[in-house]
Amino acid sequence: MDQKHILVVDDEQHLLHTLEFLLEAARYKVTTTADGQDALGKVLAAKNSHRPIDLIITDIRMPGLTGLQLIDELKQFNMKIPIFVITAHGNKDLVINLMRKGCAEYLDKPFDDEEFVKRVGLLFDEARG
Repeated sequence: MDQKHILVVDDEQHLLHTLEFLLEAARYKVTTTADGQDALGKVLAAKNSHRPIDLIITDIRMPGLTGLQLIDELKQFNMKIPIFVITAHGNKDLVINLMRKGCAEYLDKPFDDEEFVKRVGLLFDEARG
């Protein structure tokens, strides 16, 4: 089975490294960035490479390009990559907005590490299913 490639986008360096560690321990290939604009560049560059992005895990509030803006930009490029949003600033309106944008998964910070990895695995199971 191909190793899935996940792009993690979060401006909190500690969390970024923690998520990278958890995902690599679960045998995923992980690319990280702290910036939404850089994330968009990485997705576009990976699109035509031998290692396209299979999942994007992003925070919402980040300087520069926010998570919501990143999702909108990906749609402009017709990129159909599942998005998993993690945020400490969630509310009902945000969740509804994310669902309308086609977001695949959502999790409030702080979260349980095992629950996070389990949800990532379920996203890939659903994509195969």
